[in-house]
Amino acid sequence: EIKSRVVPRTPPSLSLSLSLSHAHTLSHAHSISSSSCQGGLAERLLSFASLSIPHADVFSDALYGDDTNAEAVQAAQYWRQLMLPNSTTGGPADNNEIWNSDCTPDNYDTKENCQMSLWWYNGGVDSGAVALPALEWGSAWETGGLAEYVGIPYDTVEEYTTYPTDGVAQSVKVGTLDDIPFLYACGGQDTADLCKDVFNTETAALIGGNYTYLRVDSCGHNVLGCSDPSQFISAIVENIESAYT
Repeated sequence: EIKSRVVPRTPPSLSLSLSLSHAHTLSHAHSISSSSCQGGLAERLLSFASLSIPHADVFSDALYGDDTNAEAVQAAQYWRQLMLPNSTTGGPADNNEIWNSDCTPDNYDTKENCQMSLWWYNGGVDSGAVALPALEWGSAWETGGLAEYVGIPYDTVEEYTTYPTDGVAQSVKVGTLDDIPFLYACGGQDTADLCKDVFNTETAALIGGNYTYLRVDSCGHNVLGCSDPSQFISAIVENIESAYT
């Protein structure tokens, strides 16, 4: 018998405090920063499936440090917009851009509820679970870029950010995972977190044995919202089942 629990989008410190004895964990995108085996959670995991983002150490190294990936740094510039103080509920950048671009498409009923979901980003960086890239002008801020889509201008972010403009390092490393099945699955058209072959290679090097990689070129960031998510669903189920073989 498999029982499921959906952890709502809350700050990582809250989600990690849940009383879980043993769990199969399914994490999408930035929520990996709150579930990537931090705070002793690794010892309670039966399996881990990461959708859209690779191993947290690999992702953080691509965003900050000596071996950053320029494309990944640009793709993650939108984090800076979502991490502004009270960015939907009266902060310096609250003029409905995030509400219109990020909250209403996800059916949030109030700005306050949507603001809670954005604290994933602040919590992940503040806890040291994931790196924050440097604030950097580039293609993301230009017409058609992801940061341009969110809608808060670069100059506004630069003025009001509470984080160092040269970035923040990941201070809590996950390290090698030896004992659990690990699935990294992503969509080839993901423009937010990307789906790069190097992420697969570097993630595989940190998984001791039971590792699966799935890339579906026709899908984007929301892999389970793809026109045909069956490959992802099958991979998730197989990853769970492999914990018992």
